[in-house]
Amino acid sequence: MGALEAVGSNRTYTCLGQQEFNFANWAKAVRQGNTFMTTGPLSLFQVDGHAPGEEIKLGAGGGTVEVQVEAVGAIPFHRIEVVLNGKVVCTREDQAGVRRMVIKGKVTTPGPGWLAARCASRLGPTGGRKFGIQAHTSPVYVTVPGQELFQPAAAAYMLTLIDGAQTWLETLATRLDPERYARILDFHREARERLKARLRKQGGRAGL
Repeated sequence: MGALEAVGSNRTYTCLGQQEFNFANWAKAVRQGNTFMTTGPLSLFQVDGHAPGEEIKLGAGGGTVEVQVEAVGAIPFHRIEVVLNGKVVCTREDQAGVRRMVIKGKVTTPGPGWLAARCASRLGPTGGRKFGIQAHTSPVYVTVPGQELFQPAAAAYMLTLIDGAQTWLETLATRLDPERYARILDFHREARERLKARLRKQGGRAGL
């Protein structure tokens, strides 16, 4: 970071609510998933009153939920979206660009999944910035009894990322603490085996 970067940009934020601002509460909020990443705009998101990281339980066949997004930024942005399982299901756009935009709407969720919000600007990097203007929240999760959300293609991609991370650890990473290094490698191996087991259960193929 330097003087060319706007203060507070290119960050992941978490909401503490009414809790005291200290490291323990911050770490707890991050683990709970009430977060958003941004290169500028602040982004607030709720689904049926639930914040990112929280879970909504629906009955068999899914249901309809109410979403609300508010984005505020110092630099104009042009669009905000709500995505369900990676697909845009609700959007609002302003051709001229604004510094505040709100979406309120209803989204039908036929089964389990996740909902998140994002905003973006058509402006390129400005003022020496390396990144465009954008923000993305963590998901609110929707669960349905007896149904599981699992995409073999996404799991296969995650296996590629795990393999790449482990290769970096084994070939390039600095090893300051042998015990910690071994623990990190075990974490990667366990993640790989869990994903492969779920792929086998779902009948997916990822070079297993």
